[in-house]
Amino acid sequence: MDVDRFNTPRDETLISRRPWYALAAALLVLSAVAHQPLAFLAALFALVIGIVPEIWYRYALRHLIIHQHVSEHRVFFGETNVLSITVENQKLLPLPWLEIEDEIPSQITLLSGRASPSYKVNRAMLVNSVSLWSYQRVTRRYRIRCTARGVYTSGPAMLRSGDPFGWLVREEQRPARETLLVYPLVAPVEAFGLPPRRPFGEGISPGRLLEDPLRIAGVREYVLGDDPRRIHWKATARAGELQSKVYEPSGQYRLLLLLDINTYKESWMGLDPEIQELTIAATASLGMWALEGSIEGVDGVSVAEASMRRVYVPLASDGGQRERILSALARLLPYFGSPMDRVIDAERFTVSGGTTVVLVSTAAVLSEATIDSLLNLR
Repeated sequence: MDVDRFNTPRDETLISRRPWYALAAALLVLSAVAHQPLAFLAALFALVIGIVPEIWYRYALRHLIIHQHVSEHRVFFGETNVLSITVENQKLLPLPWLEIEDEIPSQITLLSGRASPSYKVNRAMLVNSVSLWSYQRVTRRYRIRCTARGVYTSGPAMLRSGDPFGWLVREEQRPARETLLVYPLVAPVEAFGLPPRRPFGEGISPGRLLEDPLRIAGVREYVLGDDPRRIHWKATARAGELQSKVYEPSGQYRLLLLLDINTYKESWMGLDPEIQELTIAATASLGMWALEGSIEGVDGVSVAEASMRRVYVPLASDGGQRERILSALARLLPYFGSPMDRVIDAERFTVSGGTTVVLVSTAAVLSEATIDSLLNLR
């Protein structure tokens, strides 16, 4: 990021340097009148003291580019990432010293380097000191571990630099920002106390999957008891043994996940962050479990969430649905949610027959109204 436009033309610090120039001029006049070499040398010394610090003060932060970059902008919970801070001096004037104070989220764990506490909430300061020659670029890399779900932004950065003597110091804030999205924790469904094969119970949905004999998906070996009409005679002739047809299902399995992010029945009781993150992780895990083929013939998974800014992921089963669900859950803010029964009543007109509806909620907020809405939806 070019920082030239942030330099102001008028500065009180530069005005305070004028006595040095007046002293140098007076000594030059005295040396010329009195023919004193020492006065001339003193004038040169005063001129150097006035000009050198001012040159670095004026131009140290000009033509200076700083930016941040993460190796992966979207990562899973617990993964390791790399944060890079690059500063480039695009001018002839070297920088004997440059200090960079960069704000980073305190929820991100630094595996290399060290951050200092910040007065801002959930922020930490990452301090770097470098020296830059003319047209030199320096990059500092830090390994970080993403141990908290959410959207995190690093930056802005505070730059400080000045003359080699350290007499004049200039500092300016730069909006050098980088965003990182951390997906919620995705764990096996058995980690939540659910059976891996049938986590929703042994009940049979009234909308069972039926095979369409007009849509052949492939062939398999003949199994004793197969309908003779299922035998694929051409494949049998090629293989030399009986082969049966595999039909595509005429119906598809649809899953709607409802997430209640409230942790207590009354809003004045506050929130339990650990329980809230557990419900979000359970919702993400169930969605990924279904999309990874754990349900035969899955047609799509959708998610509805009961926050003040309601989040809804439409039904889909393509490759991008995983990213859409995880991104939506990662962006949830720890706020109070609206009553779940209202969300269920709003969804009843969009849910088709045969859809499995799963509510992820804490027992403390499960109300009679929510149970009645679920029964009416069924």
